[in-house]
Amino acid sequence: MRKLNLGCGFDKRADAINADVFARCAPDIVFDLEHTPWPFRDNTFDHILMKHVLEHVGAAFPDFCRIMRELYRVAAPGGTLEIHVPHYRHDSWWADPSHVRGFTPMTFQMLSRRQNDAWIAARANFTMLAYVMDVDFELKDAHYVYDPHWWQRVQAGELTEAALRERAEREWGVFAELQVTLTAVKA
Repeated sequence: MRKLNLGCGFDKRADAINADVFARCAPDIVFDLEHTPWPFRDNTFDHILMKHVLEHVGAAFPDFCRIMRELYRVAAPGGTLEIHVPHYRHDSWWADPSHVRGFTPMTFQMLSRRQNDAWIAARANFTMLAYVMDVDFELKDAHYVYDPHWWQRVQAGELTEAALRERAEREWGVFAELQVTLTAVKA
């Protein structure tokens, strides 16, 4: 299995090609995600990890589109794309001035042609990103990770997980991160 740890920073993985723009973290390959095409062949990677990377790149929408097209291009058919981003209602998102975009699970649903087709048939008012970007990713999993402070309160028996979930719907800072897994749909 060929793996790519894209934007690895200091979290390098022994079983992957580690790539980053920041040379001081000593990645296997130094390159800027915003400069395309990337130095990889089509359909190369079975698994691509982007851990706290996507929120930093593609501030201009056309740049973001190019990055998503490159992710699709280098992913093998049926390959997975694992993305971790900070939750847009958490201090970690707002504290970093290099963050350019927030995400929800719906952002990633918009990357599915199957979902776009269903929305088109329903005359829904969503941006058909799969067609705009010429990609096709199916959202296989999306889940939120709680802020450690709040999760410790559940572990200590101060709150139930159900009560914490309710709290997360109305308060900031409860969820720390969104993790999604996408599959590249290719013929």
